Amino acid sequence: MNISTVFQYFRIADHVVRIACRTPFDLYKCLPSFLPFRITDIGIMDVLMEVQLTTEELSEEGEELEKLNDVDYIMDERFILERGADSYLTSILPRETGKSWRMRSSIDFSRSTISLDHAELYTTSKLSWLIMIAFGQACVRSKTILVHASSVQIGKVAYAFLGKSGTGKSTHSELWIKYVSGCELLNDDNPAVRVFGDGHVYIYGTPWSGKKDCYRNQRATLGGITRLVQGPKNEFNLKKGTEALIALLPSGSGIRWDTTIYSKMVWILQEIVENVPIGELVNLPNKGAVELHIGKLRSIKDG
Repeated sequence: MNISTVFQYFRIADHVVRIACRTPFDLYKCLPSFLPFRITDIGIMDVLMEVQLTTEELSEEGEELEKLNDVDYIMDERFILERGADSYLTSILPRETGKSWRMRSSIDFSRSTISLDHAELYTTSKLSWLIMIAFGQACVRSKTILVHASSVQIGKVAYAFLGKSGTGKSTHSELWIKYVSGCELLNDDNPAVRVFGDGHVYIYGTPWSGKKDCYRNQRATLGGITRLVQGPKNEFNLKKGTEALIALLPSGSGIRWDTTIYSKMVWILQEIVENVPIGELVNLPNKGAVELHIGKLRSIKDG
C-alpha cells in the first residue's frame, strides 16, 4: 500500500518550517508546543527549512565522519555531532537500551531527515530538540538566531536575560512579572532574535521554552539584552562594542565548528549590538534588582 507524504507547516520567527512525514503518527501529540505555530496557508513566504521524519535507519556505510563534539548531558543521553563531506549527522545515543535518534542535515541545514524511535515518540522531547538544532543553524541565513535566554514582554517591547545555567534567568523573569505592571513571560529558554534591513530588531516566542509551558507565537521589539551575574549587591553596567559582543556570544545557537554558520551568527550579533542596549547586571534575587534593571534600561532609551 502506498502511503502519501503529509506536510505540516509552521511559522517560527516569521520563517516557514515544513515537516514531511510518511509514517502514521500524531504529530501534535509528540510536538504539542508546535501547535500555536501551525499555519495552513504559507502564502508567498519561502520555506526556510524542511524536516523529513522516518523510522528507517540512516545509512552511514562508507562515509567518513569527523566528530565535532561528544557530550553526555543532553536529556541524560549521549549527544554527538559529526560532519561528513556534504552533511551533518546529529545523534542521540541511549545510555543502555533503546534505539538511537539520528538527524542528517545538509550543510546549511535547509534540509534534514530525522530517524526516530517510534516506541518513545510520545514520551520524549527528542524530536522537538533535534528540530530546534536544525532551526538554530538554518535561520542564520536570514539574520535570525536562537538565543539561550529568558525573555519577558511589556506591551510591544520585550527584554532578554542571558547567563550561565543557574545564574537566575528564570528567577529574574519571575521577579519582573511579579513587580512590573503588565509584564508577562514571552519565552523561558530559546527565544529567536531577528534583525531586519532597517536595523529594527525583534524577539519572538518559539516552540522551545524549557520547563515552562510558554509557547507564544508572538513578536516584540527587543528593548534590551542583559547578562546576569550573581553577586553580593545589585549593579548594572552598560556594555558597548567588543564587550557587548563578548557578552552575547556564549548564548548564540550557531555551531562553532562551521565557519560559515558561525561567522553569520557573529555578524547578526554585531548588528544587534549596534541597535539594542546590552548590559550586565550583578544582582541579588530581589525586588531591588528589578527596580535597578528596568530603571537603567528606561534611562538608556530616554537618553
